[in-house]
Amino acid sequence: MIRKIIQALVAVGFIIFGYTKLEGSDFQNKVIWYGIAGLLTLIGLLFEFIYNNRKRLWMSVFTKYLALRGKKIRFSMSYLYRIKVEDKYLLVKNNNYGHFQLVGGKYKILEDTRSKLKTDFDAMDDPKLPNSGIMKDDFALFIPARKAMKFLDWFNKGVDREVSHWREFYEELIVGDGESFLSLENFPYVNYNYRGKVLTPIKRTPGWDDCYEILQYDILDLVPTPEQRQELKDLLKKGDSAKIKWASSNLIDSLGHDPINKNKKYDIGQHTKWALNMKWSKV
Repeated sequence: MIRKIIQALVAVGFIIFGYTKLEGSDFQNKVIWYGIAGLLTLIGLLFEFIYNNRKRLWMSVFTKYLALRGKKIRFSMSYLYRIKVEDKYLLVKNNNYGHFQLVGGKYKILEDTRSKLKTDFDAMDDPKLPNSGIMKDDFALFIPARKAMKFLDWFNKGVDREVSHWREFYEELIVGDGESFLSLENFPYVNYNYRGKVLTPIKRTPGWDDCYEILQYDILDLVPTPEQRQELKDLLKKGDSAKIKWASSNLIDSLGHDPINKNKKYDIGQHTKWALNMKWSKV
């Protein structure tokens, strides 16, 4: 970015110098045209940048601004399952934050991926994540702002990183945290449709001083077999428990507030609402 600004200033300098200092000289026209050609080239590159980033222009520009300030951006890359039975969505408790959310979680950083992240993107682990247990190697890290868009492009190609979505489903519903909700007999695998991704804008990280973050969630719709659907219906009949809830879309949109009884039934994570509506919102 700085290099392009310098090039633009040099091109403008050529034009000004040609007009003011070389008047009547045989070199005047050449110097002016060199400046104009350089400026037009940079303008062309600017339009190319705008076109290539037209769907994320503000994010691209803001990362350039943060890069000039030498900032890093925190990235958190996750996937979420929308599991719907009779107009209710299955939610599980997040043991770290206490709210309920869709089944899913962060991708894991594999061994080969870690070396690539360090070499290609100067990645640094999120210091607030534990280095052991179930959260070890979660895909949450800091990337220099100057490499932020390059990192997003790489991640969304799905090359040289974890792409399976089975692990979180298995951990949260089949093995469970001391409790199993679905049987491995009926759920030896799952089918799902990929519905797209929800990408937040660059925003302040809550509770952190001068920290910016981008969160991304791949959204999946479970496509159960007849046996799996029946077991999910049986789970729905058992009702809510301390670890799982069945929530309507209205309850998710209100983040757990029951407008009929005018009370808060339980907290629902904001990203669950984003996943349901396939778009980010402030509240």
